[in-house]
Amino acid sequence: MVTNPTMNFQAYLGDTYRIIKEEPLILILGGLVVQLLTLLSMGILAGPFLGGYFLLIIYFLRDNKKPTFNDIFLGLQQWLYVLPLMVDRKISFSEAMRVSMNKVNETGFLMHFVFLLLISVIPMMLLNFLSAMIPFLIVLKILLPPFQAGCLASLYIDKFGLPEPDNLSQKDEETADATAEASGPGVAGEAEQTASVAEDQPAATEAADESGSDEKTKNHSPESENGQEQK
Repeated sequence: MVTNPTMNFQAYLGDTYRIIKEEPLILILGGLVVQLLTLLSMGILAGPFLGGYFLLIIYFLRDNKKPTFNDIFLGLQQWLYVLPLMVDRKISFSEAMRVSMNKVNETGFLMHFVFLLLISVIPMMLLNFLSAMIPFLIVLKILLPPFQAGCLASLYIDKFGLPEPDNLSQKDEETADATAEASGPGVAGEAEQTASVAEDQPAATEAADESGSDEKTKNHSPESENGQEQK
């Protein structure tokens, strides 16, 4: 891929002016929708919607693809499960985006969008309306982050279920390694001492047997000699 090492600000401004001139309605109204949804969702939907808005403009500039309002929600398909997948399954960012998009398309984008409206935009609008009449209710906003995160976590578990067996075995191995490291050299020293004691026991038994046989030989030798003399 050929890249330009310099920065042509005039070209950047020219491209921006051109796309706004060609599609002012979608770009301006789409930007307002993204800002509104980001604000009402307390930033939870900022990543998905900003990502979709950037993709809309990138496709327009690079591929000359006419933008539509549906393109604004492209980022939602890819970003919805990205963070939970990365921290829970320990997979790469690109792999998490692919899995997230497949899951959203499998279940249905519209249902996911309605779900996000129900847990983010609508509660915020309702709280703002009620707090305008009863100012004390503004404190209920502190309940929104755990409420929204809990709903998203429950959705994630419902759609993806338990971790895959490979991930479970990997976690078990990591736990075993951490336990071994935490035990330190003390456990290894005890194991070596036990092994050395086990090795010394046969040698001690053999020495005891040999000493016993020698004593028996010494005790029996005079008796046998006396018996021979009497004969």
